[in-house]
Amino acid sequence: MPVERYQPDPVAENALRTLGEHVSAWRKLHLLTQQQMATRAGVSKPVITRLERGDAGVGIGALMRVLIVIGIENEILTALDPYQTRFGRELVARTQVQRVRKPPR
Repeated sequence: MPVERYQPDPVAENALRTLGEHVSAWRKLHLLTQQQMATRAGVSKPVITRLERGDAGVGIGALMRVLIVIGIENEILTALDPYQTRFGRELVARTQVQRVRKPPR
């Protein structure tokens, strides 16, 4: 039986690379080295390096700790809340179950 090989998703790879670039820019705006960021976030320096390179293997917990250090965790959580975005609200409106009333007897 053939083994399935990992096929990179170019959209996801690009998004991860962009995320890493943004995290790096935020870190630099805060005038932090990678080591300082790692210490404050409670992760290792290689984790910060991998995150800034867009490595898909960085855990979501490490990402959230970094976002807390740079002070944008609430913005990220709001951006992911379907009730806080136009697109999300449109999907909610489309998928709400309509109550059906029984006709009176």
